[in-house]
Amino acid sequence: MPWHLDCHRKLHRPLCSVCRKPLTRNYLVDFWGNAFCNTHTNYSNCSSCGRIVCKHLTDGGMLHPDGLLICNLCTLRAVDTQERAESLLNEMRLALASVGLKLNQTQTPVILCDRDELRKASRHNFHNERPILGLAQWTTTFSGGRIIGRQFDRILIQSKLPEEHFRTIAIHELTHAWLFYNQYHDLPLQVEEGMCVLMEYIWLKNQDTKDASYRRTLIEQSRDPIYGEGFQKARAALKLMPLRVLLRYLQEKNSFPSRFSAFFYH
Repeated sequence: MPWHLDCHRKLHRPLCSVCRKPLTRNYLVDFWGNAFCNTHTNYSNCSSCGRIVCKHLTDGGMLHPDGLLICNLCTLRAVDTQERAESLLNEMRLALASVGLKLNQTQTPVILCDRDELRKASRHNFHNERPILGLAQWTTTFSGGRIIGRQFDRILIQSKLPEEHFRTIAIHELTHAWLFYNQYHDLPLQVEEGMCVLMEYIWLKNQDTKDASYRRTLIEQSRDPIYGEGFQKARAALKLMPLRVLLRYLQEKNSFPSRFSAFFYH
């Protein structure tokens, strides 16, 4: 007895993770292994995990007033209280200290906020194209055109991110704080951001989770001229000298070492 065509397709073809219809030859697969029709261009992706936000795949999600879209899988682990944010930041201070970047008794208060607040507080003007999730704030005091004081104020991190994502943002911003407290005040933007992303990456490499693998992949594949290229240069520099030596080199030279300069640096 011949199969009904629709029944045959359902039995012998994998189903789309979004619409639950049998996949055709032309389909896509995301990092998490979810296969879906290549026609689903009208859906949006979670701002944290990158999955398509839909009923069948993520049980929907929440679009926040500031434009942040978080799927319901990520919402289950969302950091949305000041108490939890402070606890996680303290954990990441210890993680940073474990690779030699100790903040000791320095102050790094953390505040949860939305995307609009982050954009307003940023010192840069490129965050319309590159949404901001965290930043470190400090105040510089001038007198007669000369700097007479610097004070670290706080760390701002996007509210509603899942804990895994919050941790990576936290260690990035804590690296900015470490650089501030250790007098790295004139680093070029690409160098400073590259080092902060490098510290994210080093921490993620020690986490044996699918989420950590996803975030490492995003870092590795980034073509952003500041964060992506900065990371690639920082990782290449770390292959030339140990981290503590690289940090000393940056403080003295204000740039990443070349293979030639690293060979003669002690």
